[in-house]
Amino acid sequence: TLFDSWPEMDNDISSCNKIYLPYASIGRYILYVIDKEVSGNLNLQVEHFTFLPSIADSIREASLVISHAGSGSIFETLRLGKPLIVVVNEDLMDNHQSELAEELAEQNHLLCAHPQTLRETVEAMDLHALQPYIPGEARPVVALINEFLGFPVD
Repeated sequence: TLFDSWPEMDNDISSCNKIYLPYASIGRYILYVIDKEVSGNLNLQVEHFTFLPSIADSIREASLVISHAGSGSIFETLRLGKPLIVVVNEDLMDNHQSELAEELAEQNHLLCAHPQTLRETVEAMDLHALQPYIPGEARPVVALINEFLGFPVD
């Protein structure tokens, strides 16, 4: 996804240990690792990569995921049970990302931001208010489609 308006992240995110941030506009992924030292000082480490066989391990290690609002990124993160802030790409013609992100935000599964509101979203976030996402059961839908198409229904 081309995402030219991806925001810079220079504000205080000290409540998180690791933040996974896919930087979609250049096809790279950036993992911000914030190590809290015993003294209370923060040590920020930034790792980036252009390809991994799976991003699941990076997401599992993250305390917070900030992502574009693509459905794959959203549902992979939610299935792994990680707090998620999605940044909607407003440059998309039909703005389908906005519809999905806003619906899941309304259900308190994630936080939804736009490039110009990401800073405020991070500053105001209450990750404890987020509700776990429980995937629906697909078999009834598959059975209806099979029946409609005339295929055998198990």
